[in-house]
Amino acid sequence: MENHKRRWAFVTLVFMNLLPYASRVAGGWAWVAQYLPDPGHELLGLLFFHGFYSTAAIPVILGIFRGCRSTLPWLLPLIVVTMLTVLINHDYDLASDAQAAIGLVVFPLFTMTIGFLALGLGLLLQWRSARE
Repeated sequence: MENHKRRWAFVTLVFMNLLPYASRVAGGWAWVAQYLPDPGHELLGLLFFHGFYSTAAIPVILGIFRGCRSTLPWLLPLIVVTMLTVLINHDYDLASDAQAAIGLVVFPLFTMTIGFLALGLGLLLQWRSARE
């Protein structure tokens, strides 16, 4: 059973790291390419970008390992984090001004915070249903 949870945690991590790119596909390749690092900085740029977007997956992964009896502790944060990530990234223009890249650091941390609130709500609802 533990191996099954690890597999879902890995899938969640990959999903959350591909989601910012997938949410920009409707704008075309140039829109997706804004999130790719400059030539010569590919490795460090991708590590930096995905290091922050991996933080948004933490509440979902914790819900996978914490939710014993129900799917609510991981499903609720997954829905919230997915919706926030798509909403924030689908029209975020990095070329708008010089400080726009700061959003690539702030948005995943904001999404993680809201995801933890959703995880807490899911765990609370699981606890209440187990008490009844």
